[in-house]
Amino acid sequence: MKEVVYTRQALLQFEESVKELVEQRYFSEEDYAVDYMRDIFRYFALNLQNSIRVKAPEYFERYKVDGKDLYYVRYRKSSHTTWYAFFEELENVYSIVYLGNNQLIGHRLDIAL
Repeated sequence: MKEVVYTRQALLQFEESVKELVEQRYFSEEDYAVDYMRDIFRYFALNLQNSIRVKAPEYFERYKVDGKDLYYVRYRKSSHTTWYAFFEELENVYSIVYLGNNQLIGHRLDIAL
């Protein structure tokens, strides 16, 4: 079983997403936004290996860290929001390099949302 790790960039996205969720009034308090984002990170850490992965479109190649092929998996968090984790598969590790939701990146994916 491979370990799932998050790059520094993905962890910075966590912080940015928390701020945005509060600023956009999806959550009234930062604690709720933190719990929401932790749930998303936890989901990917626990389920990445068993999820159907898709090769990422060329647009997302800019997020590569180790030069490996970039893939993504999705997590349907609600009827309105799907989160995507972009990752590289290394020898013993899945390295998540970028996270986004359908509102942020959906138009960049060649899939039906």
